[in-house]
Amino acid sequence: MITCLFGSSRNNGNSKMILDYLLYGTDHQVINLYDTNIEKVIDNRHSDVDSMHLHHDDYSKVLKNVMDADTIIFSTPLYWYSMSASLKLFIDRWTESLREEHRNNFKEEMSKKRYIVMIVGGDNPIIKSQPLIDQFKYIFEFMNITDYSFLIGEGEAPSDVLKDEDVIKKVKALNLDLRGMSKNV
Repeated sequence: MITCLFGSSRNNGNSKMILDYLLYGTDHQVINLYDTNIEKVIDNRHSDVDSMHLHHDDYSKVLKNVMDADTIIFSTPLYWYSMSASLKLFIDRWTESLREEHRNNFKEEMSKKRYIVMIVGGDNPIIKSQPLIDQFKYIFEFMNITDYSFLIGEGEAPSDVLKDEDVIKKVKALNLDLRGMSKNV
């Protein structure tokens, strides 16, 4: 099963178009993080507080879908050379999940999955997404995640990303791979 965490505020923008192209014919679910309520992290690393009951939001439900998946796709527009705020809120909450007793194998389970990071932006995203790519690489390193790849598409105006021949070629190849995985499950 593929779970995509979609971090765009536009449901019909370039990020969604290329994501739909990637996921065509696969066994997947898309969680639109913009439509979820995920509260900010409460950093309790140096206290005895269990964060399990600190929040009344959608994080645990979204995380369950992630934990149940084999492949995770993080899809985000390039917002100010970083990921969207909705995706960042989700990842920030990993700080709490790493310390929750009922998730004592969180890091190990997350490290067993395959990750695809899809970034779409205008204004030379191959170069200007590098800070975000580095950020994800550090996140993956910390989490002992080794199976990951990046797809970077260029698109500013609606449908521009569909003109990015390089990313379309990569998406087609990756789609075939993901469809093959869906059949083998």
